Amino acid sequence: MDDLTRWTAALTTLVGLGLTLGLNPALYGATADMLAQNVRVIPRMAFMVAGLATGATILYLALQSFDPTEFVSAAERQATEAVLDRRVDLAAGALFLAGAVAMVVWRLRVPIRAPRTKPVKSRAHSWSYYVLGVSCSIIGFTTLPIMYMTGRIADGVSDHPALRWTAYAVFLVALAAPFVLLATAWLHFPATAARVNGYYTRAIDMDHRWLYAGVLAAAGIACVVLGVVPGR
Repeated sequence: MDDLTRWTAALTTLVGLGLTLGLNPALYGATADMLAQNVRVIPRMAFMVAGLATGATILYLALQSFDPTEFVSAAERQATEAVLDRRVDLAAGALFLAGAVAMVVWRLRVPIRAPRTKPVKSRAHSWSYYVLGVSCSIIGFTTLPIMYMTGRIADGVSDHPALRWTAYAVFLVALAAPFVLLATAWLHFPATAARVNGYYTRAIDMDHRWLYAGVLAAAGIACVVLGVVPGR
């Protein structure tokens, strides 16, 4: 009974950690773009999931030899100091405002963009999704503690290596499951996929330069305000 309780608690935690590691805006943005284009969804999704598994496994193996807690804490302290530095806010605000001005100048000098002569199709190769998966599972402040906890939990279920890897496989399944389920559900509704692809194509053909200028200007003003307001 104790072994069953330990395994149940460990596997439940590993599922939660796998789902948490996959909560990356870049991954879901790439998934949305991939599904909206509705072109070679299965191989691209397979490469992205393989990249996630590869990056996670690299960290899983690397973190067996050291505790990254102090490293993560130091990185967080440095990031906090940079965020609280007014010069960083002012520099970022200046860059955003410069980008907004450049976008407005471009829009005024070229009011009508050249029409698209070819149908929209993705230039991204399948291997680029693999690289995205690897980078998203390795780079980030949360990836190190998540994978460290994953390794400790997987190692704690048993002294037998095969059972440890079985527990880790549950983590990988949970990591890949949301993306696989999204792609599977999407492919089972071809009419909806075709309709969304049409919306996607029309959205790409629209001129978004005023929108980009507005977003950049708002971000620039917000950064400048944060840089000059005292006592924040």
